[in-house]
Amino acid sequence: MRKFVFLLLCILMVVCSVSASPGLEKPRLSVREFDNKTDAKIPAAAITEMMTTELYKAGLFNLLEREKLQYVADEIKLGQSGLVDESTAPELGKIKGAQFMMTGAVTLYFYNDSGGIVFLPGVGAGLLSHTAYVTLDIRIINTATSEVVYAAAEQGAANQTAGGIVVPFLAFGAGKSGGLLATATRNSVIKHVEIMKTVDWNP
Repeated sequence: MRKFVFLLLCILMVVCSVSASPGLEKPRLSVREFDNKTDAKIPAAAITEMMTTELYKAGLFNLLEREKLQYVADEIKLGQSGLVDESTAPELGKIKGAQFMMTGAVTLYFYNDSGGIVFLPGVGAGLLSHTAYVTLDIRIINTATSEVVYAAAEQGAANQTAGGIVVPFLAFGAGKSGGLLATATRNSVIKHVEIMKTVDWNP
């Protein structure tokens, strides 16, 4: 009987200690829109959204919306107008601060067609290669200390090669550059996220 009581007390102590210890909350991160450091016209907003989506899927951070904060402010104003149920209306001063901030720059955004066509009488044999390279330079900054806690440049690549018979004056293997550039961008983003998984964000 004494052993049973002792065992029960031990279990209760363990349960109480676990419930009393606060759970580790994921660090809060805001992602700023990436800068364009190339001569090309790039979809910076779309690339930023791609990074945000991959970070969310990885579950490393609690992501905070900053670029569209005006929408949040508009919702708060609506709540204060009296048109929204007070019990469900958002309140001022409830927006959480970011512990980390991500900044990024696109430093390479390159698409190239290479290959040639050897013409035969009436038809031609052709080979055309489409290649895209995208490099993202990413920094993560501790907002409390302004220390850079992550800095890396990762390049993503995508390639498509097609060969076959072509009719003179007709394009062959003309892939869409946007699709390959998007794939190269995602490959760069995924490389960054995989490295971030190895970082201890709760030292």
